[in-house]
Amino acid sequence: MKLINDSTAVSTFFRSSKGGSILKWWFETRGQTIGGSLKVVCNKSMYILVKQVCRPPSSGWINSQWHWHRFPFSLRNSILWSGFLDAWFSPADESAIECMLRLPNYEPVDWVTPQRDAVFLDIGAYIGSYAILAAKSLGFTGRIIALEPDKKNRQQLERNLKLNAVANCTVVPCAAWSHSGRIGWREMETPVWHRAELEESTATVEAVTVDGLVTQHALKRVDWIKMDIEGGEVEALKGAERTLREFRPALFIEIHATASAVKDLLVPLGYRIDAEVFDEPPDHHGWFLARPQ
Repeated sequence: MKLINDSTAVSTFFRSSKGGSILKWWFETRGQTIGGSLKVVCNKSMYILVKQVCRPPSSGWINSQWHWHRFPFSLRNSILWSGFLDAWFSPADESAIECMLRLPNYEPVDWVTPQRDAVFLDIGAYIGSYAILAAKSLGFTGRIIALEPDKKNRQQLERNLKLNAVANCTVVPCAAWSHSGRIGWREMETPVWHRAELEESTATVEAVTVDGLVTQHALKRVDWIKMDIEGGEVEALKGAERTLREFRPALFIEIHATASAVKDLLVPLGYRIDAEVFDEPPDHHGWFLARPQ
């Protein structure tokens, strides 16, 4: 998952006579309590003021100490409303806030269209954006299996599912890989970028194969697989070959310099790439939507 620098929503206001865009931006987020909502409004008001009187920081506004996610009041562990999710969430850090509020600005979320009663595998569930969206589409009779190996991310995931009364999601504390057992785990600058890897690491996590997961949970069908695992997608797909051949699920895969390898693996399995987009050309980082031919 990659979160890009803040779009200049504030400047849109000053180019518009009515300021409709900024009013929407100002009030689209709220807290679950009056106090939480007041913090959001205060932070956004201060953010607009700071942007008018200060030069942009070299690292961008979203990473600065003055961004509304963090100044003047911390919003960590607050309960906030996400308009695009139509759901509540509780963030442990600012990257989580950005993801849960603005994910459609960065990823082709609308490619993921599970239907009612489907079985949805969320591999690299992070803090639950796709799991929550899937739950709204699947209804009570659908099923979600969400893999998240990182403890802090998983705690947020479980809390966000509980906040929205998502009862048909099973959280699995494992990484998806080409084989089961312990594998290396590298913690990056922010939790959204933590990843499993083959190289030796100071930490390890438990890994499972998708095929083994399907057997373990006695799944009779798999309709969708969403995969965002920071470069581990090829290894995870190797462990899903039986599932792909038998159940033919649709695939939404975030690519991390693995485009050619993913295509080379999927084409012999009878898959085609229906859509692809890259935000770091030519094909360093982006997304595939793949379906069986």
